[in-house]
Parts: sequence; C-alpha cells; structure tokens
Amino acid sequence: MNGRPSFGFESRAGQFTYPFLISFMLLVHRYVYPDHPELRSAEFYLSIGLLALYVACRKFIGMETRGRYFRQLRGLEKTIEVYIGVTVISSLIFTLILSIAG
Repeated sequence: MNGRPSFGFESRAGQFTYPFLISFMLLVHRYVYPDHPELRSAEFYLSIGLLALYVACRKFIGMETRGRYFRQLRGLEKTIEVYIGVTVISSLIFTLILSIAG
C-alpha cells in the first residue's frame, strides 16, 4: 500500500467529485430554494439529524461492533461527512456571492 487513503471519498477519484457536488448544491440554492423555501428547512433538519447520527456512531458504538461492521460504519460516517461538508461550503459560497453581487 502506498499510504494514500483509498476508501470512498478519501480516494483521489472521490475527491474529484467535491467540486461537482458543491456546484450542484449552488444550483439548488439559486434555483430550487427560492421557489420551495420549505426544502431549505428540510436540509437544515436533515443536517442536524445526520450530525446526531454521526456523533452516535463515533461515541456510542462499542469497539466489538466497530470491528464487525467497520466498512459499513466507515462508509456511513464518510457519507455524512461529505454531505455536511458540501452543504456548509455551498451555503457559505452562495452567501458570499450574494453579499458581493448585491
């Protein structure tokens, strides 16, 4: 092994998808949320729920369970990390664009 992470979004191919995911979320902020503001609050509640699930996975699952279901738990944790990261970054970028553009 060359020491480079190769699991899911840690791989080079996985990291290549980040700009596309962020761009997609920027389009959602621009075109979907103005027409459907209830989806913005749904995204917020989903983020809070996933953050709680992430903390529960990291804090309350014992080592024997972690060993048995390592790949599934790691995949779930990485998916949550990516979702929350993409939504936060796209929200910040969209807010900056709005504050600069007027």
